[in-house]
Amino acid sequence: MNPQKTGLFIAALRREKGWTQSELAERLGVTDKAVSRWETGKGLPDISLLAPLGEALGVSVNELLSGGRIASEQLTERSDALVLHTMEESRERVRRFQSNLFYAAGAVLLAGSLLFLGFDTSFVAFYASILGGLLLAAATLLHFRGRWKRGILAAAAVLLLTFCLLEARDFVYVTFYELPPQYNLRIVTGYDEIRYEKLFYDVCRSRSETGKDLYQIVVKQRDQAHMR
Repeated sequence: MNPQKTGLFIAALRREKGWTQSELAERLGVTDKAVSRWETGKGLPDISLLAPLGEALGVSVNELLSGGRIASEQLTERSDALVLHTMEESRERVRRFQSNLFYAAGAVLLAGSLLFLGFDTSFVAFYASILGGLLLAAATLLHFRGRWKRGILAAAAVLLLTFCLLEARDFVYVTFYELPPQYNLRIVTGYDEIRYEKLFYDVCRSRSETGKDLYQIVVKQRDQAHMR
């Protein structure tokens, strides 16, 4: 269904009848602005108006939706094509809705875990961030439906970006807020120290003489410690 093509067809039929937009609108019980929107392709008639509009202009609903007259021998073929096209448009709208829903939910969960829920080591923040990243990746994959190679690469890039954000979150929270990292490979608890093993560095948490936890970042490659 092409709004521009349908709009031009409605305008041509109206002129054949010698009617103004206001006269056609009056016959259908709508405003002349609505008719103007149809004819300029900025909108389509409501489903409930298709039959009355076709009757007023002397064409079938299929012809209205096709944007042109259909010969009797082509009626079945064009009708089938129109139904298939309408179904595909409907499926595409559903896919776009799903993709947008996943984008919105993923962004809210990820942002919430980073900014609001993440100021501790709660499992809520942990799982919210993971789920947010997966939803964003799924939305990206849906966006590239039919181009699976690009979709997989784009989804992988989204997951990589999410990983970088979560790692940056941990580094900032340890160095600036003296809070334990949340995304760890393993946590080793000792007598006077807790070691959080991460991918590129470890975080050692020990109790200082002042009674305040002391965090030490140990870079694995260089084996150098940076004290906070």
